[in-house]
Amino acid sequence: MSRKAVVLSGVVLLSIAALAVWSGQVPREREVLREVYSPTFGTVPQEASIATTIDELRKELGSAANQGFLERLVPDQAGVLWITVLVALAVGFDFSRGRSSRNLDLILALALGLVLFDVMRFFSIRLDPVHWRLLDAVYTVVVALNLALLVRALWRAAGAGAETPWRPNLRGRPLAAVAVLLAALNVAAALVRAPDDAGYFINLGAQRLRERGRLPYGDPLLTNTPGAAYGPVLYAAHVPFQFLIEPHSPNPVSGPNPLKEGATYFLPPLLATKLCTITFHLAGLLALFVVGRRLTSEPDVGWALVALYCGSAFVMGIGGGKESIGGMTFISHIAPAASTLVAFACLPWPAASGAMLAVSAGVGFYPAFMLPAWFAFFWRNRVHAIRFGVGFAVAATIICGSTWLLSRPADGRGRIGTILHDTFGHHTDPQGYGRSPYGFWGQREGIRGWMTTPLVGESGFSSPSYLLFFGLIGATVWLARNASASRLALLTGAIGLASSLVKIQPTGTYVSWAYPFLLIGIFAGFSSARGRSAGDGEVTARERPRAGISREGRAGAAARGR
Repeated sequence: MSRKAVVLSGVVLLSIAALAVWSGQVPREREVLREVYSPTFGTVPQEASIATTIDELRKELGSAANQGFLERLVPDQAGVLWITVLVALAVGFDFSRGRSSRNLDLILALALGLVLFDVMRFFSIRLDPVHWRLLDAVYTVVVALNLALLVRALWRAAGAGAETPWRPNLRGRPLAAVAVLLAALNVAAALVRAPDDAGYFINLGAQRLRERGRLPYGDPLLTNTPGAAYGPVLYAAHVPFQFLIEPHSPNPVSGPNPLKEGATYFLPPLLATKLCTITFHLAGLLALFVVGRRLTSEPDVGWALVALYCGSAFVMGIGGGKESIGGMTFISHIAPAASTLVAFACLPWPAASGAMLAVSAGVGFYPAFMLPAWFAFFWRNRVHAIRFGVGFAVAATIICGSTWLLSRPADGRGRIGTILHDTFGHHTDPQGYGRSPYGFWGQREGIRGWMTTPLVGESGFSSPSYLLFFGLIGATVWLARNASASRLALLTGAIGLASSLVKIQPTGTYVSWAYPFLLIGIFAGFSSARGRSAGDGEVTARERPRAGISREGRAGAAARGR
């Protein structure tokens, strides 16, 4: 056994001993012996027939009570944390180089998941001075870890931290089996657990879209509520699933507000938002696999990226027993990341990539902030930059035009003002989410209060925190000019992290927006300064099938072919 292993073992044992001594000093009630007993057993009934048993099992499997049994098959937050650590160690951790830069990035991500453990407890207790201080400390650490990942992503994108090509610890079919099993676990979690409030409200807005033929912006039932606060594409994406489950809406065509006259309004099926989330997630996983294989010409890297993403706490969900702070129950976390991954997988086809990035902005808004960096990435080839810009402009025009046509003015605002107020305004409203204490910014004073106060008018976009965010976007534009695809992924991840950090509720917890792109940049590319390879935005028609494969990757593929 090496000296380091002996020292580490000693430290662990001393820590356990110190914990035992400390816990023994905590005052506790002493239990008193009341009786000594032996167990007793009753008489068993006669066995039922096979037919009766099968019929009873069928009824139980279809009962609502059985839902709890299915939920217990999915790991709780403690299981999620252990799975995350095991997947990171088995797939991504470099044991041959303990000081590997990739190992540090993995450790930071694992630490962020650990800090979010049981954080939902704060939502169910009264925030007295002690818990208010503790909540503030938790989110301060969350922000610090996010900033560390962000700075390291920019550092890598700038060409620092050159490392050798990466190969996962698991290889071949075992790795593929682990990735598929983790993806299946994600799907199971989405099916058996109730969607969070975002899924609930988006699903409701989609049903109103079916009934009214209009988006919820300005809807008398949903305007000024979370039901109108999300992207138009998300509402439209729910409609096909609602139609498949219920071809006819259960609610008759009603007046402006079906609740004002005391009428019964039936909610849409929750299964619709579950299936929508799963569809987005699977599309994103396919794109992640394609990107990993393309950038390295190694199928194992594609499977490894899928395993690391599906096995992360940010996808499986962590934060509480019944409710989590993110993951598969949050379509607002999963769907924007998935659609942006599809846009990234389309980089060899600039027009399609631009169109999909616009669709991603229609899903989650924040991908619009990635447009400058992505356009700078294509700018070296003017033809591709024009195609990318045209693709984005056409898709954005269709989405924005449809949103304008399918919305209505409300509360004395114009149509555009209503859309902006219901979406961006709702998430930053000082009387709504803007006052949420469950983050780094809400109801804080001093420098943090000043950072979130608009400098001009009432728009949060003029606050110092957003001005810093826009400065970061400018930095990503400069770094993206000569970036490779893997470095563009790092810049995309940095923007995703920053978008989560400027949110007031709950700050820094939308890690899934950035995590797949950080994985691409860390594991699916060469960190050495190698310039831009074929496929990184400069793809000819002949090279297109192999777009994104680096010179080193193609050389390795040719050697294997020989």
